[in-house]
Amino acid sequence: MRKQPSQSRSRSLVTALREACIQLLEQEGVEALTVNRLAEVAGVGVGSFYQYFPNIEAVVGLAFDHVLHEEATVHVPALRASITGLPLGAALDAILRNMVRMELRLHRLHREFHLKYHPALQMGMRIGPYANSREYVDDAWLPFVALYVPELAPERREMAAYMLCMAMRSAIRTALEDAPERVEQPVFVDCLRAMALGVLDPDLPARVR
Repeated sequence: MRKQPSQSRSRSLVTALREACIQLLEQEGVEALTVNRLAEVAGVGVGSFYQYFPNIEAVVGLAFDHVLHEEATVHVPALRASITGLPLGAALDAILRNMVRMELRLHRLHREFHLKYHPALQMGMRIGPYANSREYVDDAWLPFVALYVPELAPERREMAAYMLCMAMRSAIRTALEDAPERVEQPVFVDCLRAMALGVLDPDLPARVR
């Protein structure tokens, strides 16, 4: 953004442009997302758009931030509540299905933006509170691994948490770019779960030697 809105009227204007952006992307597609059309749907002047945004990509970024904030404040707490007490396989299934759902939601919103900025769209780092992937993994995934597989050695536990967080997400991103239709198949999550269970299996390295 060119500048942050400080007054109620300016905040309302930016919100209107953000909501118009989401509406156009969801209902009419990327091709409809022009400055003139965006200003028309938002009910503001074209000059008002350029007062706060240098280009279309900037307002798309704000729309993605809004979606990620909704995911973090609504869907993640609901997910955490739903997996409490579940066995490992069921908990992983719920987590991975939610991960795939969220990545598909962002991808359908704007494919090019999602793929281009995917590394920066990690929810805990894009909108906070984490400054880097290490903080995110240690807070979001390490306790999960320690709870379900306490017998893992500390070094393996940390690596397993990292792989669950980063490798699963990277696999989804690669599939979305290469063969997005595969991501929507139920077997895709089944394969992700098998990969995750392998990462968490303390006996796997010994069994395959």
